[in-house]
Amino acid sequence: MCSASKWQGALYELPPEWADPEKAKVLVIPAPYEGTVSYGKGTAKGPEAIFRASQEVEHFDIELGTIPAQIGFSYIQPLALENLKPEQAVQAVEKATIDALQKGKKPVMLGGEHSLSAGSIRAVREFCKEVMVLHLDAHADLRQEYEGEPWSHACVMRRVHDLGVKVVSVGIRNISAPEYSFCREKKLPVYFMHRLRSLSGWEEMVARELGSEIYITLDLDVLDPACMPGTGTPEPGGMSYLQLLNLFKTLARSGKQLLGMDMVELAPIPGQQVSEFTAARLLYQMMGLFWLEK
Repeated sequence: MCSASKWQGALYELPPEWADPEKAKVLVIPAPYEGTVSYGKGTAKGPEAIFRASQEVEHFDIELGTIPAQIGFSYIQPLALENLKPEQAVQAVEKATIDALQKGKKPVMLGGEHSLSAGSIRAVREFCKEVMVLHLDAHADLRQEYEGEPWSHACVMRRVHDLGVKVVSVGIRNISAPEYSFCREKKLPVYFMHRLRSLSGWEEMVARELGSEIYITLDLDVLDPACMPGTGTPEPGGMSYLQLLNLFKTLARSGKQLLGMDMVELAPIPGQQVSEFTAARLLYQMMGLFWLEK
């Protein structure tokens, strides 16, 4: 685990008028933490890697035909989570997200391991009881506990279900037998990756499952390791970048209101930039799709 370093400068190297914390629509919450990782290490370094990669993203996005940065992106300094227990780290993220919402900002939590998403979702639900969660992941994360820890990254969506929040999971391709039984027993809407490959129009199906107000929790291992090798638990057979972007375009076109989001589980690989740049570019496009005035 690494100590949170101070961020200096603007996210995406924005000019002052777009990085002004008073005027910016988006508030990024860096949450460097890896208290329960169970395979590859390095997720505590994920937020800073995305921050640094963001400096190389062009402000004009050719695919969107506009400049998402004009909505304004600001950030708080990385949360001090290093020595906290998992549940304490979740609570710290929840508090920071509540602070962002109270200021009228769109919260974007950058992890860090996936366990932290429970805090962000809990905070958003306090502001909107009807919020539904789009869960993008290679793994179901529905275990009751993992290695004796109920707040493990492998249990995060189980903790969200405990809140009574409807979750639509997409891209799953690794699931334990007890988790699979839980899905069937509760009749959960889970879009397994092996079925999506031969299913036409699945993006619209996902959109119909969700209500008008949503939260997106994006575990970067939903992407195939060919385009996202820097994760702690890579799974072959994942989504392509364009498949994921097309899903977001479909949701944005359908009028979904994105109340908040997180991007988690980046574990940067020394000497490579592909994973963090891909994450930074995807985040930029997501913010433009959902939060730029049409």
